[in-house]
Amino acid sequence: MHDPAHSLLITAVSALAGGVLLMVAARRLGLPAIVLLLVGGLALGPSGAGLVQPSDLGYGLGPVVSLCVGLILFEGGLNLDLSGFRTAPAVIRRLLSIGVIVTWAGVATALWLLAGQTFLDGVVVASLVIVTGPTVIAPLLRRIRVTERLTHILHWEGVLIDPIGVFIALLCFEGLVQDTGGMAFADLSLRVVAGMLIGLAGGWLIEMCLVRRLVPHDMINMFILGMAVLIFGATEALISEGGLLSVTVAGFRLGMKRPPWLKEIRAFKTEIAEVCIGTLFMLLAARLDLTKFADLGLGGLLAVVTVMVVIRPISVILCTWGLGVSVRERAFLGWVAPRGIVAASMASLFAITLERSGQQTTLSPAFVETFTWSVIAGTILVQGLSAGLVARWLGLQRPEPTGWLVVGAHDLGRAVARFLTSKGVEVSIMDSDRRRIRRASEEGLIAVEGDAREQQTIDHHPALQQVGYVLAITDNSELNYVICQRWAEHLGPDHVFRWQTPGAKAGEEDSVHGGRAIWSGLPRPSLLGAELANGEARLAVRMIEQDSDTPPGQPLLWLNDGEVDLANGAAPEIGATVLSVDREADFLLRSLHHELVLKLSATSPEQVLRVMMEAVVQHHPNVPLPTVIQDLLEREQGMPSALGHEVAVPHAYVPHLQRRICVLARLEQGIAWQAPDGAPVRLVFLLLSPQGDPDGHLATLADVARLVLKDDVREALLTLEQPGEVVDLIWDIHREG
Repeated sequence: MHDPAHSLLITAVSALAGGVLLMVAARRLGLPAIVLLLVGGLALGPSGAGLVQPSDLGYGLGPVVSLCVGLILFEGGLNLDLSGFRTAPAVIRRLLSIGVIVTWAGVATALWLLAGQTFLDGVVVASLVIVTGPTVIAPLLRRIRVTERLTHILHWEGVLIDPIGVFIALLCFEGLVQDTGGMAFADLSLRVVAGMLIGLAGGWLIEMCLVRRLVPHDMINMFILGMAVLIFGATEALISEGGLLSVTVAGFRLGMKRPPWLKEIRAFKTEIAEVCIGTLFMLLAARLDLTKFADLGLGGLLAVVTVMVVIRPISVILCTWGLGVSVRERAFLGWVAPRGIVAASMASLFAITLERSGQQTTLSPAFVETFTWSVIAGTILVQGLSAGLVARWLGLQRPEPTGWLVVGAHDLGRAVARFLTSKGVEVSIMDSDRRRIRRASEEGLIAVEGDAREQQTIDHHPALQQVGYVLAITDNSELNYVICQRWAEHLGPDHVFRWQTPGAKAGEEDSVHGGRAIWSGLPRPSLLGAELANGEARLAVRMIEQDSDTPPGQPLLWLNDGEVDLANGAAPEIGATVLSVDREADFLLRSLHHELVLKLSATSPEQVLRVMMEAVVQHHPNVPLPTVIQDLLEREQGMPSALGHEVAVPHAYVPHLQRRICVLARLEQGIAWQAPDGAPVRLVFLLLSPQGDPDGHLATLADVARLVLKDDVREALLTLEQPGEVVDLIWDIHREG
């Protein structure tokens, strides 16, 4: 016995799981996702295994399709960049105006003359294939890697033409098929006004809730999803088919206002949109009846071919005339115009509406779907799969990317980028900190503000299309690993490099999937950058002229015959130009001088601190002795500074101090200091730092902790007689380590 509920469950599960898994497989295989989704929908649909039965959804299929398209358009609006439209060349504006008209009129004429449709029916069907769609353009451009100019044109045409095509299609369907006549224009105007107003209001409401922190951080993505659905539903409740514009506008407004956590929101919405795309394609492809495609006949097939090889080239010629676009570029633009999910969804919505309305029209629902899907399949299977060959034949493919992306626009990152740029290497620098990016731009670097983990940024930003190598040098070694892991999917693990925390050891799995760890002996990159800015370290450039040459300091990278090598234990070859960092000393040594190495007989922590502070004031009279002593003693009462192993490290920030000061006291008798291990303290490092120097302060404390880690070092510090010998010992340990 047929159980409708069980059948509906199987349909939902198969469409959702099948769509997602096929999109994953397509990404892994480097194929257009729609190819596998089309095959999967047919294979699992009524014509195949029968697992996906769109008819089980009944009247719910139309709303499901509309809602999914709305979420896809919300994600598209969220990622629209107004600056991209402002800077788009004239050919983009023509493709969105002249190109739309030429395609619309040309396809309508082809359907009238070749496929036996009335001209008005042809106008309706032609409106469905105006759009190209970013959901198929973006993966295609990522795969074939054409020149930056063509990438820019095709990407922005696909992004901006979707809402244009949707509203033209709705206007045609209501005005010509549903025979509302002049009311169609009035309905369209009302729909546009309502959609714009509700979308703007909805986007403003979302922004205000985020800016005022009214939504818990861990619920933001769910809140955005719920609001997108609410905006769509509210608009549809007021005026049918107005929801698509309202969610697009809401997403666009939200993206332009850049509220908190926008990156996380975009990433989540991209995932939701991809789930919707996969599920929709499975449901809509399953509706197709392969026998109906035979009904297109030779005329319908010729019309599809005409769309691909006649109308698109004519449109491109007219849109590029007089704009300096080469013949080869015109040929490629004329060949590549794949249709995607918006065309398929609108065609299915029109067909469903016609089937259920019972309205007697000359336009066949089956023809609407089969022709649109034929154009989709033809443009993707024929043009999409051959686009790489055509680009190579026309000489429009970019060479294998050899540029570098430096992730981390701190002083060190910018210095590395400037060095590589000066040697003719193509370099982009990326950071989510707007101030750092602004400074990098002012220095003449190609700077990208954004998150290097975001697939949307990786796929679409023109400055990243020449990236062949990634150097992740943020202060967060775990973040660097994730960045390299993401980029390794595109470039391979041998082309991604990352700084990791000193002393951390990467396992074999990390080395394979997370790129190569480098510079592990250096402190946090931003801290090293601060050293460079403060003159506490310097970058040196030297050419290796013979085997015995050794660059000063620690090599960072070198160039040999234009190839960049990251210093990772290997030695540079003769003729290589080496960039190295020369750190004058570590943080402790820059703060400690032999005149502040003391040997004391004391009986209490208070007495030790007082004698040490008096020694400081002898050499630095501007230090306020009573205030600092009181501060140190209050800190000791609340949180004793004894580390254990006979060591204490009291520390404080001092107003008006110009540089860090460290005093080392070696006690003849151990003093009780509330140490965690109960051991009496015999070594006391007193650290005083200027206010506003937390990085140097913490780094010096870390140096002290590393120094006293070994028993033999602590014993040597206690037994050496002369203060100069103590400093020399620390110098020797620094050089060795």
